[in-house]
Amino acid sequence: MKKHILSILVLGIFAIVPLIANQKTEYSIQINDKITIGTRRAYECSATIAHLAGFQEFNRADFQQNYQAYDEYFSKYMEDKRVEKAISYYNNLRSFKGFSYDAVADIATYLSSDCHSFRAPVEVVRKNLQKRCGDPKKLQQIIADFYDATDFASFYESQIPVYEQAVQVLYANKDTMITGVQELEKYYRTDVNDIFISVSYITGHNNYGTSFNDGANTYFEPQYGAGYFDVNLFVHELSHPFSNKAVDEIKKNKKLMKLVKRDFKGEKKKAMESQAYGQVEVYLYELFNRANTNNILKGFCDDIYVAMSVVNDKRKRFDEIKEVTDLMNRYRLGSYKDIYDFLPELEEEYIKILETVDTNPLAFKLSAEDTKSFTFLDKTYEAEYCGMQDLTGFMDYACRKYWRLKDAYQDVYMYETFDYLPYSNYPFQVNTGDVFRIEYLKTDGSGYIEYLRADGDEMYGEPSTKGFYTEF
Repeated sequence: MKKHILSILVLGIFAIVPLIANQKTEYSIQINDKITIGTRRAYECSATIAHLAGFQEFNRADFQQNYQAYDEYFSKYMEDKRVEKAISYYNNLRSFKGFSYDAVADIATYLSSDCHSFRAPVEVVRKNLQKRCGDPKKLQQIIADFYDATDFASFYESQIPVYEQAVQVLYANKDTMITGVQELEKYYRTDVNDIFISVSYITGHNNYGTSFNDGANTYFEPQYGAGYFDVNLFVHELSHPFSNKAVDEIKKNKKLMKLVKRDFKGEKKKAMESQAYGQVEVYLYELFNRANTNNILKGFCDDIYVAMSVVNDKRKRFDEIKEVTDLMNRYRLGSYKDIYDFLPELEEEYIKILETVDTNPLAFKLSAEDTKSFTFLDKTYEAEYCGMQDLTGFMDYACRKYWRLKDAYQDVYMYETFDYLPYSNYPFQVNTGDVFRIEYLKTDGSGYIEYLRADGDEMYGEPSTKGFYTEF
């Protein structure tokens, strides 16, 4: 088996476990012989400049409490010429190079803890650093000057209690993290060693799959969201470096890339741009990593969790995510040596998916009223048609159709719910134990299917069904 050294920058909030200080990792706590959690001063510094420069991804409205300590401390330095220069330089890089999101993190992975030097020879940095970072030597000097001008080391030390809290969020989920790493190793047919997870909280819920190359080895350092733990995102960021390398190979297929570019336009392109995936190559990285993540999760998460992950990706306009997830499941269950052994088959099958991709993914067709059965979650249920409601005038909806699925409740009662619909919205009687399929058609021709169950509970004082699954 190949061996990989995997470092992860994870951002979070909570606390109690004491941390061990050392020059290499700043602060760290070891979970097992593979996983260590800690902090990175260089990332904090780079992200702080982005915050002060007004980068929206480092100034999220729902994380304002996270920024208070930063705003209070750095307000007294805002007229310092070196601080002004750093803010101006970041904004110019953003305007002319697209410097943002993971690029802000990428430069930090290559900096020493005090930002005054690189962790690798400068020629190696130039080769591996994202082009959006511009001239690495100039950017390093800008960050180092900001570090000195603001006495950033003192600020960092003052935040240690917060970093300890951030570590505790992850530490509380250490068993899930360990299992996630094991399933990742199984999926990619490789050993992962020396995982380093660095913690911060200025990033909010954004996650960045950056990596560091010292000229001899690659250290993967994705960064994870703040104040919470989500197993999907944890596996997603671990998976990115492995998944991206496979995508780098299939990108060489000219026919494949022509088809991807043909489809990457209009509303889909707008949706990707709004999520920072506005380039075709970045879209491919994200699409395949989501598909790979879904399949890794199959090793230790229930089917409904994985199915909802696919649904959520589809909603975000990763239009062929289900087909690609199914394709990568063939690799997961196969006897391939590794993911590269699967690439010839992957390219051939993905081209077929692209050639048959729906040219109007918004199009949605309501089921016929005489439909007697439906299959979902790999099981077929007898269905009773219960009627249709005209929704004209309600937001952008046209109508909805109802079916009751017979003998389905015992199969779905344990699934987590995310939505509700009061009994009063049904044009017929609802009984505890009922399971419904409701098809919604919108005025633009799009639509979706929601599955709900009647547990006998009330929401806001009204008897209500609860939604537990959605299809597009």
